[in-house]
Amino acid sequence: MNNWLDGFAKLHSFKFIGDKVLFSGRMLESKNYLESVEKKELVPQLTLNAFLDKRNDWNFLELLKIMTKMKEGTAFDNFNPMVWRFGAKDKEKGMYMALTDSPSAMRFNISDLSSMGLYLPKMIPFPVTGCAHPLREPGTDNTLWFMTKVDVIGNKFVEIQRYRPSDSFSEPEVISVFKPAKTSMVHSFSVTEDYIVLFMYPLDADPLDIMAKKFHIMEAISWKEKTDTDVYVIKRKDGSVRHLTTRPMYSLHHANAYQINKNELVVDLCEKNPNALKDYLTVGKIFNPPKTTDWKHVKSDEFSRWKINLQNNTVTKSIFVDSVNNPFVNMLDFPVINEKYRGKPYCYLYGNSLIDYTRTAIVKKDLCKDGGDKVWYKENHYVSEVWFFPTPGESLPEDDGVLFTIVFDGNLKRSYIMLMEAATLESIAVSYLPFNVPWSAHGYLFPEAQF
Repeated sequence: MNNWLDGFAKLHSFKFIGDKVLFSGRMLESKNYLESVEKKELVPQLTLNAFLDKRNDWNFLELLKIMTKMKEGTAFDNFNPMVWRFGAKDKEKGMYMALTDSPSAMRFNISDLSSMGLYLPKMIPFPVTGCAHPLREPGTDNTLWFMTKVDVIGNKFVEIQRYRPSDSFSEPEVISVFKPAKTSMVHSFSVTEDYIVLFMYPLDADPLDIMAKKFHIMEAISWKEKTDTDVYVIKRKDGSVRHLTTRPMYSLHHANAYQINKNELVVDLCEKNPNALKDYLTVGKIFNPPKTTDWKHVKSDEFSRWKINLQNNTVTKSIFVDSVNNPFVNMLDFPVINEKYRGKPYCYLYGNSLIDYTRTAIVKKDLCKDGGDKVWYKENHYVSEVWFFPTPGESLPEDDGVLFTIVFDGNLKRSYIMLMEAATLESIAVSYLPFNVPWSAHGYLFPEAQF
């Protein structure tokens, strides 16, 4: 394998009560994983990057096997990197799923992490992509999601979906269907009080090129630097769609969005250099990081705010001032918020900031006032994504809660979990783990999964 995300998915679970922690880990037993274990070699499947050794590449018969699996929806069942609950907030009735940008999902048992099988959407019209970052519909326990599909004559369209607790995985409510100006690799989206917002970037992988590149997806992506980004604003109530455009840009992760009024929206994005997507996570780069760091802010990777004016049909960008003079604060990614503020005006955003692979920090971004940004950084300690656990209760400050993260101690070569005060980024407790945990992303808090 040549891409970090091509490693087979493993679930980790941490359950807390008082000073006790239950730590569990279990491989996600997808069909391709189990067959590969049985054969003691990788069975034909889609991967992100090409193999390190070209002699290992798929032969003609193996390529035909992958094409068959694509029709069955099983060509890409390695569900890095997200977990989510569809259905009821109940550890017996809820559907706990591992996701990627595939339209299918792998269900697992939230109590013992055992795999419960592959879940597929309806295969007609044929689903091409899903979304690794579903969202809760504000004020409900519904899940919002979208898929790119293709009809019988090859036209692609986007389907905006709502999963109510009573809906099955294959039969969600369809909010809206529209044909985009172009297809795009989209990893996340935003929701506000009235709208769903999709940014569709001038970056995609042509299906024929994927086949030509032997089903290694990242080898086929192309960035059209002179093509606009399409912005779609979908009204949740009636499914109506507004199409706007803005300059070429790319983002993996939306942080949050909200409405100033009926015609003005704010969307916060973590921008990324689209040209780095193809090889940023390849093992050659990860294992050989730059020996020195210049600690400079990288403009292509900045956190940015986009204002959408539906009356004037404009989408404009602004950036945040670095008021604490720290290169980490405006380059954060893997954004996390207090979910009570999803789709609403908010002040605090948490995330990771990475410089040259080896300098990794936790950032608290204050979006409402200058000078409120905070950074946790420790040389030779490598942080994973943080998760925010709100303090139970009403009328509490937005940042009243605890942050959780997994850190690798490069000096001791051991992983540990850390709890932090969300308001101050001060460490509350640290516990070294009996096993090392590779860098992890996109976990979720399921408070119904009791100790």
